[in-house]
Amino acid sequence: MYNIESTSVVAMPIISFNISDSLKRFLKRMVSNQEYKNNSYVMRHALIRLMQEKDGDGTATLSSPEEFESFLPDLTASILITYKKFNTKLEKKLTRLEILFHRSILNKFVFIHHDTVFGNYVVENNMTNIQDFITELNAMEELQSFRYVINEPEN
Repeated sequence: MYNIESTSVVAMPIISFNISDSLKRFLKRMVSNQEYKNNSYVMRHALIRLMQEKDGDGTATLSSPEEFESFLPDLTASILITYKKFNTKLEKKLTRLEILFHRSILNKFVFIHHDTVFGNYVVENNMTNIQDFITELNAMEELQSFRYVINEPEN
């Protein structure tokens, strides 16, 4: 069980910090064993458990990290990519990614100028899913450029 003190919804901030090599190996092991989707899930789960331990005061109870994410707001993001025309290997990767995230993609626009393809995605989902989409795109080495903007939710 996980505790959350409020049902008010706010954008999830990105927090960076240093960890020891042993903690880094532990995170990698948790993800590679497919117990968690990525490092953020491991950290979020650990913090929720710590919060429950420290603040176990009977506030709203969550049974999983995924249930916690259901309280997060939907955000929109605009993602711009460029790549060389006729790169079928990359286009297959993009198609697989689009199938995987089809529920999140609101719009896709492609413009070809000379030998460069300019692609723009507009996606909407919670921060974790948008981060997953961006991470997958960023891993595609064939991209010439990659930029994104995540919009804060309206109150």
